[in-house]
Amino acid sequence: MKEMKSLHENNTYELMELPKVLVASMNLEIEQLDVKTAFLHGDLEEEIYMEQPEGFTIKGKEYLVCQLKKSLYGLKQALRQWYKKFDSFMVEHGYDRTAFDHCVFVKKFSDGEFIILLLYVDDMLIVGRDIGKIDKLKKELSKSFEMKDWGLQIRFLAKPVSSPLGSHLKLSSKQSPSSEKEKEEMRNVPYASAVGSLMYAMATVKWILGYLRGGTVSWQSRLQKCVALSTKEVEYIAITEASKELLWMKKFLQELGLQQERYLLYCDSQSAIHLSKNPTFHSRSKHIDVRYHWIRDALEMKLFFLEKIHIDENGSDMMTKPIPIEKLQF
Repeated sequence: MKEMKSLHENNTYELMELPKVLVASMNLEIEQLDVKTAFLHGDLEEEIYMEQPEGFTIKGKEYLVCQLKKSLYGLKQALRQWYKKFDSFMVEHGYDRTAFDHCVFVKKFSDGEFIILLLYVDDMLIVGRDIGKIDKLKKELSKSFEMKDWGLQIRFLAKPVSSPLGSHLKLSSKQSPSSEKEKEEMRNVPYASAVGSLMYAMATVKWILGYLRGGTVSWQSRLQKCVALSTKEVEYIAITEASKELLWMKKFLQELGLQQERYLLYCDSQSAIHLSKNPTFHSRSKHIDVRYHWIRDALEMKLFFLEKIHIDENGSDMMTKPIPIEKLQF
């Protein structure tokens, strides 16, 4: 309760309507379910023995041990065995496991309707146009597993705000409280509690979709695995990494029956774009790992297209740097 109070006092989020994305544009219903004690459903393939649980020892049989028939929480096999159990259930009911994401199952019906089920550990989303077919699947799931039906998925989206830290400001350990009085004052500030709540939410919320100009965004921000000698090389390597994600999403959506005329990858570095499209820059790029030059072959085969985006229109900057709210208002 203390954490939630801090979130409300800091206006961490605001309820708003979901932007028009795939689910909205195709007029799809989306339901959320949770499998209770999911790991206990897995069937074990090995012989595993354990001592009788403390406090539940059967009188007169204290010398006996338990031979496990099902998975238990804490077993290294538990997650895998649960997935295999669920996978066999979906296949038996006519659902196809997608080749590009084994946690997504699809079933197409003769009347043109379809159902997509997304599994994340013990949570799942069911998407489709026919609510009757969705309800039928939910009933079948309830026969085999103990389910908790959350109904229509609850959506929380953040309200755009300016980044709290200006780009000209620098943080230092010297700014930390030094005296006992300053430390005591800091303990009364709910900042740490709010950050802890956000970290908890980040670790427990299973489906996180980013929305940018009405479309879903797959993004990440992490250290590159090699040392670059210039910002151009940094952008060049980032383009290669982004293109791999783009091609995966392209094939995944095509497997779901969704086609698109052109697949665009935007970059705000003109130098990196020229380096990607022009293999004659050998003297400037020969020290870069060969695997990053794969982007040139991909562009030549027209698997996707690479274009320049102006810095004022690059909304993805909000993922990596402090920016004013005006830049987020398109």
